Amino acid sequence: MLSRVPFVGLVLTLMTGILVGDWLLTYHPALYFSDPNIQAAVIIAITAASVLFYRRKKFTAFSITLSLFVCVSGFNVLCCHDQDLRNTVSQLSQLKYDLYQAKVQSIPEKRQKTIRIDAVVSRIRVKGKWVKVQMQAYLSIPKDAAQVPEVGDDLVVAGNLERPKPPMNPDEFDYRKYLWNKGVAWTAYLPDHTYRVIKSADKPGGIYVWSHSISQWSDRQFRVYVENDKSYGLVKAMLLGRRDDLRSDQIDDYTTSGTVHILSVSGMHVAVIFFVLKSLLGWLKHLRGGKYIYLTLITALLGFYALVTGLPPSVQRATLMCVVFVIAEVFGRKHHAMNTLALSAFIILLIDPRALFDVGFQLSYLAMTGIFLFYKPLYSILSPANWLFKYGWQVTAMSFAAQLATFPLSLYYFHQFPSYFWLVNPFVITFTNFLLPAALLLLFACLGPFLWMQTWVGLFVDFCGRLTNVSVSLPKILPGYLLDNLSLDKTEVLLLYLTLFLAWLAYELRAYVWLKSSAGLVALFVFYAVAISLQKYVVSKGVIHAVSKHTVVSFKERDRLYIYCDGGFLADTNAYDFHIKNYAVNAGVLKTVYLNTEENNLPESIKIQHGGSGELLAWQGKTIYKGGIISGKLATDYQILTSSGYPEISQVSANPMTTFLISGEVKKRAAERWWQIIAKSGNKTHDLLRNGALLLP
Repeated sequence: MLSRVPFVGLVLTLMTGILVGDWLLTYHPALYFSDPNIQAAVIIAITAASVLFYRRKKFTAFSITLSLFVCVSGFNVLCCHDQDLRNTVSQLSQLKYDLYQAKVQSIPEKRQKTIRIDAVVSRIRVKGKWVKVQMQAYLSIPKDAAQVPEVGDDLVVAGNLERPKPPMNPDEFDYRKYLWNKGVAWTAYLPDHTYRVIKSADKPGGIYVWSHSISQWSDRQFRVYVENDKSYGLVKAMLLGRRDDLRSDQIDDYTTSGTVHILSVSGMHVAVIFFVLKSLLGWLKHLRGGKYIYLTLITALLGFYALVTGLPPSVQRATLMCVVFVIAEVFGRKHHAMNTLALSAFIILLIDPRALFDVGFQLSYLAMTGIFLFYKPLYSILSPANWLFKYGWQVTAMSFAAQLATFPLSLYYFHQFPSYFWLVNPFVITFTNFLLPAALLLLFACLGPFLWMQTWVGLFVDFCGRLTNVSVSLPKILPGYLLDNLSLDKTEVLLLYLTLFLAWLAYELRAYVWLKSSAGLVALFVFYAVAISLQKYVVSKGVIHAVSKHTVVSFKERDRLYIYCDGGFLADTNAYDFHIKNYAVNAGVLKTVYLNTEENNLPESIKIQHGGSGELLAWQGKTIYKGGIISGKLATDYQILTSSGYPEISQVSANPMTTFLISGEVKKRAAERWWQIIAKSGNKTHDLLRNGALLLP
C-alpha cells in the first residue's frame, strides 16, 4: 500500500524524527550533540550504507537505512532550527542593556485590553554602545496608547525583554512553548512612557511590508462596500486574519456551531479558493499549452490571496500545499491525493519543523486526510437522484469526513464538541464557497474604475456574510448544542486514530479481519477510558495555585472542584479560563463551586475559620492560613502571605514546620523582602509566581 504513496511513509518518518528531537531537547538536552561535525558524520554514514544496500539490491536493508536517514534528518533539521533561538536566548540573558530597538513586522493586532505587535529586535544598548542582534519578539502596548506604530516603523524601548513564563499550574497552557514553536522567545509590555515610535520616510519595500500594505488597503475596501457590521467583521477575519471587528456574541456563535475555524485564515480558506479556481479555470487544460497557463494563473491568484492575508505562516503552508497539488495535476499522468498531500507536508516540515506543533497545521492536514480517506465510503451510503439533495449529501459527507478525522485532536485541545456541526457545516461551506471568491472579486473590481461592479459585488458579499452569520446562530436554539468538559489524554487520542485507520483499512481492502481489530481497539479504548475516569473520580487533590494578582486554593473531590479565592478572582473569568480550566476538565470535574462561608456551601471535608486578619482552612489533615503573619508558634502547615504592602518587620516567629507561600497578590519588591525575612527564621518559602503552584500531599 505504501508503495503507491511513498511520501506518506517518508513524512511519517520525518515527523518521528522531529518528535524525538523535541523530546530530547526538552527533557534530555544533554543527549543532544551540538557539534555539527558529529551530525554530519552520522548522516554521511547512514547515506553511504543506504546507497550500498541499494546498489547490491538489498531493498529491505535499503528501506530501513532510508527511513533512518529521514528520521535523523528530521531530528537535525529541528536542532538547526532551534539553535538560533537558543543562541539569542543565551546571548541576551548574559548582556545587561537599558534600551533596545525593534522594527514592526506586521499590522498591530487589537486584543481585549492591549495591542500586540510582532517585531524584530535589531539592536540593544549595552554600556552606552549599540550591539546588533536579530530576534523576534511580541510586544504589547495599552489599547488606548497615544502612539500606535505601523508596519515598518521602529520602536526605541527603555527596559528589557522578558522570557514568557512556563506553565505555573497543573495542565496550564504552555504559552512559552507555543511562542517558541512560532520562533518567538521574548515578550514585553510597554506602557506609554517607555517607548518612542520612529517613523521612517523610506520604509523598506520587502514582500512582508508590501503584503501588509495590500492587507490594509483591502480592509479599507471591505469597510466601504460591506455595509453590515457583522458581515464586515466576518469578511475581515476570514480573508485578512484579523478579528478586531468581530463581536463577542458572533465569536460565540461560531464556537458553539463548530465553525470557529473559519474565523482564522487557514488552509481551509486557501483550499476553498483553490477548488473554486480549479472549477472555473479547468477548461484551460484542454487548450494547446493551456496547462501551463492554468498552472500560472492558479499560482498567481493563490499568491495574490496570500498577499491579501498578510502572509501568515498558516497561509504560506496552505498555499504551498495547493501549489504542489496543481503541479502534480499538471505534470503527473496519475497522482494519488494522499501522496501529494504528504509531499507538501514533507516540504513544509523540512523548511519549518516547528510547524508540526502548530494546531492549525495539524487540524488542516487531518481534515484533508479525512476527506481523502473517508469521503468516498461515507458518500456511498446514499445515492440521491435529485441534484439538490445530491449536492447537500456531498457537502454533508465531506463535513463528516473532515470532522471524523479531526474530532479526537479537537477534543484533546479544546475539550468540547458541537452537536449540530452536521446541520450547520453544509450551509457554512456553501455560503463561504461564494463568499471568499466574491470578496476577492470585489478587491479586483476596486483596482479599476468599475463602480457599478464594486457596488453589486459588495452587496453580494454582504448578503453571503449575513447568511453565514444567521446559519451559525441556529444551533443555540436547539437543546444540547455544545458538549463541553470533555477530556482525552494522548493514549485515548492514539487509540481513536488507530481505530479509524483500521476501519478505513477494512473498507479499502475489503478484509473483515481489520474490522475485528478495529472493534477490539474500541473495546480497549472503552476499558482504558473507564479505568481513567474511575481513577480521577476517587482521587482527591488539593492545589494552591499560582495566579497573578490573586490567591486561589482548590480542592478536588470526586467530580467537584471547590475553589477558595479572593473576591477579584470571581470577576476575572480570563484568570480562571487560562490558569484553572484545563486542570478542572482533565481532572474530571463536572461542577465548580466557589466556597463562601456566608452561604454555607462548604462540604464536610473542608473547614474555614476566621481568625485575626485572615482565615484558616483545614482539608484532609492539612491546615492553611491565609492573611498576615501570625505571631507565635501556631502549628499550620502553610501560611499564604497576601499583603501587597512592603513588609516593615525584620523577622518572623513561626512554627518551624510551617511553609510560607507568597501569593500572586504580593508585588515583586515585597516578595523579595519576604524571602529575606523568612530565610532568617529557618522556615521554607515558596513563591507561587516564581516556583509555580503547590500540590498538597
